Amino acid sequence: MQLQPHIVYLALSSEVKVGVTRKTQVPTRWIDQGAIQAVPIIEVPNRYLAGITEVALKNHFADKTSWQKMLKNEIGSADLVAERKKTFDWIPKETQQYFATEAKIVDLKFPVLQYPKKVTSLNLDKTPLFIGKVMGIKGQYLLFEDGTVFNIRSYEGYVVKMSV
Repeated sequence: MQLQPHIVYLALSSEVKVGVTRKTQVPTRWIDQGAIQAVPIIEVPNRYLAGITEVALKNHFADKTSWQKMLKNEIGSADLVAERKKTFDWIPKETQQYFATEAKIVDLKFPVLQYPKKVTSLNLDKTPLFIGKVMGIKGQYLLFEDGTVFNIRSYEGYVVKMSV
């Protein structure tokens, strides 16, 4: 896993954030995070170089998504092309050779009919039976009409039965 190409990227999910993923996980990782836009900064041959680049950029960008804001669709506006251009001077010298002068913005759309105004997380251990109308999918979450959200990834290994 460590000795394969990795991408350091900027994504817009709640605000501009920096992240790292294996090249084979693009755009899956961005979709999981609920990003509406993403752009690669550099592609490096191993995880170490990606890591030192991400650490340097964490001084300028968030490295976590505010999942509540992302699910309420409270996303700040940003020009990812302009933000990406700034990163060249901030990345370590040993990774600057991997910086491509041009990079394509990836726009991502999610099937959401209604965003919640207030987010309530569904906990299957406390609420083993839940009935609700699905209003959308964003990232790894199902969004329900009453503002309840279900983080699918949090319940890997559980057996969940859904009826339509």
